Amino acid sequence: MKNFSLILFVALTLSASLLAQKPGISLGGNVYFPVGDWAELANIGYGASVTYEHPLGKGIAGVIYSGYTYFGGDTEGFNWTMVPLIAGAKFYFTPKQDWYMAGLLGVSFLTLKTTFLGVENTESSTEFQGNVNFGYEVKTSEKGAVDISAGFVYINELSYFGMRLAYIFKL
Repeated sequence: MKNFSLILFVALTLSASLLAQKPGISLGGNVYFPVGDWAELANIGYGASVTYEHPLGKGIAGVIYSGYTYFGGDTEGFNWTMVPLIAGAKFYFTPKQDWYMAGLLGVSFLTLKTTFLGVENTESSTEFQGNVNFGYEVKTSEKGAVDISAGFVYINELSYFGMRLAYIFKL
């Protein structure tokens, strides 16, 4: 009976802390800096993103991320657009759940538009994408927080560093 009481106490404690975490949706603005050979072709990129977060355990949240990204070309007539669809996990380092690291995997739908002598050409592809982000959340209320993050996005030869400023709406 003593073991059952201990197990029941631990289960209730863990479930109470899980219920204290709430799912959320964040909306953000992003700035990107291409790296490698691609940095010689593309300018700084920008875009918008939306994220859904759902608690999976104490200090861990599942994440689904999508958005729209635009990179203009250093040479006129080139531009890239990307629509990522990725999922992963967010791991909080502190009991206050403010500092975190996130890892995400999925695909990015890419479009390259080129214009040469007035003729526009469009090429599309779907590429593997992997993200690693570090961030900090500033709680503004019970139902919201400002999310500041930076990280690296790997997409084959179109990789980049990025920064995101978002607001999380807790549901």
